[in-house]
Amino acid sequence: MSRAAASRALITALAVWLGGSVAGCAGTMSGVSTTFKEGREAQRNYDAGKARYEASDYTGAIPYFQRTLSLNPKYDEAEAHLAWSYYHLGKYPDATRHFRQVVARQPRWEGAWNGLGWSRHRVGRYHLAIEAFREAIAIDARYRDAIIGLAYSHYELGNYQEALPHLERLTREAEGHIFQSPTADMELVRAHYAWCLYYVGEHDKARAEFAKGLQAHPDWHDLHSGLGWTYLKLGDRVKARASFQRALQLKPDHADARTGLAQASR
Repeated sequence: MSRAAASRALITALAVWLGGSVAGCAGTMSGVSTTFKEGREAQRNYDAGKARYEASDYTGAIPYFQRTLSLNPKYDEAEAHLAWSYYHLGKYPDATRHFRQVVARQPRWEGAWNGLGWSRHRVGRYHLAIEAFREAIAIDARYRDAIIGLAYSHYELGNYQEALPHLERLTREAEGHIFQSPTADMELVRAHYAWCLYYVGEHDKARAEFAKGLQAHPDWHDLHSGLGWTYLKLGDRVKARASFQRALQLKPDHADARTGLAQASR
């Protein structure tokens, strides 16, 4: 082959190679462009869903979070918000499923463990709830919402001695105004604490806690009933009857207060 022919062959081969490279590069760029567009669309859907979630429109938020996950299955913030949306709508099995997916990918995310704990708690799976709450607390020992969930789950299982120290700590810290933005009604925590004291036989302490609760919520029938049972255990039937009667004034069909009043009137 002459030098001129060889040169022409080399130029032709180079042109073919460059053409293929450009085509391949164009294909790569097309893929990058598609991925970028999907990422932007996923973010737009997440932002729209989050806006609805923050407005407490959980039903309206769900399709946006679902669309986000269809575009980016590993968008953990979207999956967590989807789980909480189901939780707030009372769809606890769906919430549990999505929280489990989040913690599988993010095992150090205490908020996801806490959500899993509450979702399990709401359907009565208290032992599993305790496991999840413990995971959250192991990551953040001061995670109050998880501590509340742990205490409530123990309470529902009748593990009053296990629940008691957590509830006492929470109640005392609330009294000291340590928490600026409470995530749960601390008087409900106090009510659980008072009942725990009652069930473990600390009746005088229980009476004091029920009384403190009634200072904040004088129309709370359950606290009046609890106070009545405590007075009954302390041997003061007159005050017990008065407490049960007040509970029944507030809630005439309160079976627990009716039973207590019958016992206090014997």
